[in-house]
Amino acid sequence: MLKIREAQMKTLREYTLTQFENRMAAHLRTTFQTQTQDLSEAELRVRIRTGIDHATPYNITIEDDVRRYLEYVIMYGPDFDVNPQTAWAGEILRMQNLSGGEKMDRIDEYDLFGLRGQL
Repeated sequence: MLKIREAQMKTLREYTLTQFENRMAAHLRTTFQTQTQDLSEAELRVRIRTGIDHATPYNITIEDDVRRYLEYVIMYGPDFDVNPQTAWAGEILRMQNLSGGEKMDRIDEYDLFGLRGQL
């Protein structure tokens, strides 16, 4: 029987996270050139890691949903979930009855169509 030790699992998790971080850094630099131009590579990676950490309590853990969350971090700032100027996003993220994907779908709809008062 094949047995995977905890240390091996930790290494695999770290490798997977680093690969995702690399893809996200490239994606954010390409898609949001203006917003990321003043960020050093280290600053961008900190923003990515912090964004991942902030997304997790909102049940946003699937890669595509985390990508969308990080895009909002770049567009509106790392505190967009608690910033009064983007209170609508925080309200959606705190909805307990929605999955992470549903939350991101609602944020996308709100951002795209300006659905004020329709959370």
